[in-house]
Amino acid sequence: MADLSLSSPEVQIALLVVVATLVLIVILKLLSGGKRGSAVLLVGPCNGGKTTLFYRLKDGSTGLGTVASMQENEGLVQVRNDKDRVVGSLRVMDLPGHPRLRSKLEQYLKDASAVVLVVDSVELTPNKTEAAEDLFEVLTHPTVARRRIPVLLACNKADLETQAHSVDFCRRTIEKQLDTMRKTRLALGGDAGRAISALGKADKPLQLAALRSPISVGEISAEKGEVAEVMRFLAKLV
Repeated sequence: MADLSLSSPEVQIALLVVVATLVLIVILKLLSGGKRGSAVLLVGPCNGGKTTLFYRLKDGSTGLGTVASMQENEGLVQVRNDKDRVVGSLRVMDLPGHPRLRSKLEQYLKDASAVVLVVDSVELTPNKTEAAEDLFEVLTHPTVARRRIPVLLACNKADLETQAHSVDFCRRTIEKQLDTMRKTRLALGGDAGRAISALGKADKPLQLAALRSPISVGEISAEKGEVAEVMRFLAKLV
């Protein structure tokens, strides 16, 4: 077999293929936003049920009558599939919903692998502004937008059937509130206006399903242990 030199057409073609492959890999990594973070964040207004959900996921309890958290809760959650088989584990953080502590959300989003926004489907209407503000901060965060971090809107207290709003109502309410916030921020211009590019084209009604970060919506009852929608969401991450 004849020796091949670096100047031969065959070797040059092979080198070009290798270089092109490496360049393609780098481009794909840049387009995908790089590596995701290491923590799943539970966020949302006070009294929405975040801490109860956290303990349900962590050890199956309800947290012995939890009250509004003023500090973070963190733990490892065993993720199970629909056959109740453990498929992995994830670090989950329950972040306080108190407005005075909301500034901490930005720092934790830098290391988020996913976000679960927990809302009270019974009391959504009086809390819609606060819930939409939380989701706005999540979706317009540079890290979330760049990495296309998945988000779940978890409509809690679904067991209170006669009082709880439907998933569709919760979704439409949040979409409408986000759309209003988007228009307000656009009017301000500057950095506030540029950040909302993650919320889609301003000349079209805002739809969660059309945004850059994949967003799903589901109903749960943390108090009753009905958290299958959250577990399915987590299973996609492992």
